[in-house]
Amino acid sequence: MRIAITGASGRLGSYVLRALADHELRVVDLAPPDGHQVDFRMADLRAFDALHAALQGIEVVVHLGGIDRSVAIDDAATMQVNVIGTWNLFEASRCAGVRRVIHCSSNSVTGLDQTNPTMPPCYLPIDEDHPLRPTDAYALSKLGGEQIAASFARRGLEVLVLRPCFIAFPEQVAFMAGGANPSGRDEPMSYLCAYVGPEDCARAFAAAVTLADYAGCETLFLAATDAFSMQGTVARLKALYGAPIPLRDPSLYAGSPRASPISSARAKARLGWAATTCWTGDRIV
Repeated sequence: MRIAITGASGRLGSYVLRALADHELRVVDLAPPDGHQVDFRMADLRAFDALHAALQGIEVVVHLGGIDRSVAIDDAATMQVNVIGTWNLFEASRCAGVRRVIHCSSNSVTGLDQTNPTMPPCYLPIDEDHPLRPTDAYALSKLGGEQIAASFARRGLEVLVLRPCFIAFPEQVAFMAGGANPSGRDEPMSYLCAYVGPEDCARAFAAAVTLADYAGCETLFLAATDAFSMQGTVARLKALYGAPIPLRDPSLYAGSPRASPISSARAKARLGWAATTCWTGDRIV
């Protein structure tokens, strides 16, 4: 299969490249990825013509490109790259005859983070039907990207939207355990403490690429089964928000007190995907 990956030179990109190594890959980015010999086409997401040229002959696009929340950059640039750039990517894909686009979103679209400290989840575990109430530029830009993706699905593109939680790259583990951010990063600590390992995340993107029974635009959370906190999830979030949170599956947290506040049941059902990691307090195993 001929697959183009935007943002493949980023942190998640190297994992996705390895997960899709059996396919014919093309990287569409500002720079080629380190350590990978692939067909490289330079294109900025804000440059439609360059994107259109880079996607000729491609069947499936994995769209990882964009501004990461941990990168210090102004809000206007975040909106330009993550919203206008995503529209350019989808329109270029449509015009180039691409069949499917796998769009990387984020659990930040829920708005359940430090920007809304008095807005607790409506229920636990959080699923894809939970209300989306973002306020900061990054989360708004990811929600805008999801809406753009859905609009192109209505125009005939096959679209799957994946929402990874905090991606636990190796250099992030000390931060997850309460240490400082890695050099050059400014990641806010997650309120939910939901996470996903990068290898697991990449497997989900690979599964979405090859999903045979496409049934229309779908959105899927990607989360480990536990949270990266040693406190019980229900008690921790109750204390954080100052109010109890309704439980849709009390047995989940009774049996596994540290169970993730975010459900990946839909990803398991549709992609056959399941996380393989657990948090020990200072590392992921």
